Amino acid sequence: MSRLPPPDRDALSSEDLAVWDRIAAVRGGVRGPFGVLMHVPQLADRVRGLEDYFRFDGELPGADRELVILATAREMEARYAWARHEHRAHEEGTRAAAVEAVRTNGALDGLTKRERLLVEITRALLRTRRLTEEQYAEATAELGSRQLIELVGLAGHYSLVGLTLGAFDVPAPDDLPASYTF
Repeated sequence: MSRLPPPDRDALSSEDLAVWDRIAAVRGGVRGPFGVLMHVPQLADRVRGLEDYFRFDGELPGADRELVILATAREMEARYAWARHEHRAHEEGTRAAAVEAVRTNGALDGLTKRERLLVEITRALLRTRRLTEEQYAEATAELGSRQLIELVGLAGHYSLVGLTLGAFDVPAPDDLPASYTF
């Protein structure tokens, strides 16, 4: 059970109800981190907008995006985000071997060059908040500046999600199989 009660949709102003509806339209409801963020509707709306950018307008391919999200969720120990995005990663074509390597914090030897790079860059950002010159050079060569900027922003966004989930003790969703965990 989360530390905060779910927001009461019926108690929202018409402006805040519009935020709720924008969130629910894409996500099928207001739960997880948005169940917390809706206590501050204008913040929830801005977080929604950023997340929608990554999902619908960003240049990172879906499989890459989901691998970065999973690597961030794993580093943040964000079980709710992991559960939602492991499922989505499979839908987007993220290889099962890459998902498993991230889940177990295992070696990245069996990953493709790109998968390894995405995970290593995400881990470096979250662990040291820096990229070495070598990592930066490899990332810009493989991804280009725009996709690298998106990767950094995506890891930052899902760090916010992970912090929100952890601070408010949001449990993993119960509507997905128990295997969706780490």
